[in-house]
Amino acid sequence: MDDQRKRFTDKTAKAARENFEQGASAAQHATRNAEQSYSSALTGMREFNLKLIEMAHANTEAAFELAHEIASAEAPSDLAAIWAEHARRQFELMTRQSKELTELGQKLAGRTTEPFAHTINEAFARGT
Repeated sequence: MDDQRKRFTDKTAKAARENFEQGASAAQHATRNAEQSYSSALTGMREFNLKLIEMAHANTEAAFELAHEIASAEAPSDLAAIWAEHARRQFELMTRQSKELTELGQKLAGRTTEPFAHTINEAFARGT
């Protein structure tokens, strides 16, 4: 009877140790993925902020160009043409900027969530 209890105790201890090691390994893996995700998010925010600064610079230049063109107008009738051309250029610029921000946001979202998605996929793959 004591031999049976010893084998049962050894078997239970071994299973508990293996479960603990697997849990610790999974926790380390999840921590690494979280660190990668946060690092990607930080890099992404830096890229996003730089893009916003670049866009603000382009918009400021456009405003100064408009002011210069208005100041250089020789006749009041020139103002309508200057304004219409400025509006057209600004619409094109804002359309391009919106597209760039959308693409950058999608890229950043994918890059940031990829480590977590990989961890979840691995967990489901191990569970099946």
